[in-house]
Amino acid sequence: MDKILDKISSIIETYESGAFKDLHVMHRELTSNMYYLTNEQVKARSKWLEVYYNCKSTVNAVKEREADKQVPELYLCRKIYEAAKGVAISMSLEIKLN
Repeated sequence: MDKILDKISSIIETYESGAFKDLHVMHRELTSNMYYLTNEQVKARSKWLEVYYNCKSTVNAVKEREADKQVPELYLCRKIYEAAKGVAISMSLEIKLN
């Protein structure tokens, strides 16, 4: 997952700098890595559900907190995906303008 996150960060930093040459290539790489991040999110969700259902507590909030604590990558994947989606949309609009 670190490799995916590093690639996404690198693409976004290049886009932010304005020093890009092939925007359509960057857009393709970004959206491809977003797909791979989604795969990681699905794996994290499975782990989260396993922790949730194996928790001894009967209180749902306690079970959720325990799962969140043991599987923080689920939140991370979701938030990074949302942010990357905004950048991908921005790139797409810029490509259309050119």
